[in-house]
Amino acid sequence: MTSLRLPLLVLTLASVAMMGGCDAGGQAAAEEVQHGQAFHASTPSRGVEAPARGAPDLARMRAGTSQYHDYARAVEDGFIAFSPCVGSPTGGMGIHYAHPHRIADIAVDPAHPEMLLYVPTDDGRMELVGVEFMVNAEAWYATGHTSPPSVAGVPYDPPNPNHPHPEMASAYTLHVWLWKDNPEGTFAPYNPNVSCPG
Repeated sequence: MTSLRLPLLVLTLASVAMMGGCDAGGQAAAEEVQHGQAFHASTPSRGVEAPARGAPDLARMRAGTSQYHDYARAVEDGFIAFSPCVGSPTGGMGIHYAHPHRIADIAVDPAHPEMLLYVPTDDGRMELVGVEFMVNAEAWYATGHTSPPSVAGVPYDPPNPNHPHPEMASAYTLHVWLWKDNPEGTFAPYNPNVSCPG
C-alpha cells in the first residue's frame, strides 16, 4: 500500500504546481489553515528548543539549505510548490516547496529536508524562512522503527488525519525555523513573524 501512496504524492506535487500552488487566496490554503490550526491546537507545544545534543543537526540543516536563499537554485534542484502561502491570525508557515525524491523515501537527514518554506516579499523576492521534515508514517514503521522520527533531538509531530492533503494526513512532520526568528520557538508549527501577502 505504501508503494502506491508515494508515487501518488509525486503526482500530487506535480498537479499542485501546474494548478498554480502559489495562489494565496485559494481554497486549499483556507482548508490547510483551518485544519492545521485545529490540529496544532490539540498537540503538545513545539516551542521547546532543541537540547544541546541537537546543535550539530541544526548546523547541518543550515549548511545544507543556505544555498536555497537563492530561490532559483531551489527550483533548479527540483523543489516544486506544494501549497499556497499558508497564514493564520496567530502566524504563518509560508509557501511549502517540496522535493519529490526526498519525500518518496523515509530518510531523516538534517542536511536534506523534504520541504523549504518561502515567503513572498514586497519587492517580489522569495525569502527562505525555514524547512519542514516529512516522513510517511506507514513506511516508517514498516522498516522496523518503533518510535516516531526525530531530528535535533525533537520528535516530529504525529500525522493529522484531518489534513486536507491525504499525503500529509499520513505523515509525521516537523517545522524548523532556521532562517526566521520565531518567538514561539524554533520547532513551533506557526511563526508570528511570518505572514502572507494580501
